[in-house]
Amino acid sequence: MARLRVLLLAMAIVLVIPLAHAGTIPVGDPVVKTGGSPPAGPGSAPAAIITLDFSIESPSGTSPGTSPCDLIQGPFTTVSPQCFFQNEISVNGQGETINMLTFDALGVNPNTVNCGFLTGSPFSQCGVDPLGNNAGTQITFFGGLIPFGSEFTLDFVGFPQNFTFGTTATATPDASTFGLVVIGGLAMLVARRKMLNAESRR
Repeated sequence: MARLRVLLLAMAIVLVIPLAHAGTIPVGDPVVKTGGSPPAGPGSAPAAIITLDFSIESPSGTSPGTSPCDLIQGPFTTVSPQCFFQNEISVNGQGETINMLTFDALGVNPNTVNCGFLTGSPFSQCGVDPLGNNAGTQITFFGGLIPFGSEFTLDFVGFPQNFTFGTTATATPDASTFGLVVIGGLAMLVARRKMLNAESRR
């Protein structure tokens, strides 16, 4: 009877331990996380993201833990010591709301990569998928919004030194700036009509 109890206890432990660790991130595996605003302090000014497609480089592979993030947009590079960013993307003068962020990690095995969330993350879901032709890993954050002018943080852990993530923001017109554009357009139409009416009276 004692042996049966020991066997049942051992089986319970074997079944429970994987469940307990199912939501945790294994030690040593690369991970990307999103979060909210960092604490105030040196280097807390956000780097402005102004394009839908950009790159983020981690000089140490672990940023902001052991190095800053470098935001690369065309020929311009902005250093963000705390990997703190602000959505300043506008298309044709209209602010955009980011509803998905996608990171391409070329040359990294998708079986080793995880994604997660820090306090205040603008997203509630994330996924890790292989890139085509075994090119690497794609990490996608979704289930949330980063409105135009809003701030957020990123966290990269365990990637190779000088690793660069090709990043794409999927966005839609921001409701508040869309309203301003419509109001501005209507105001211009009214002003033009008044001007034409004044000229026709002369």
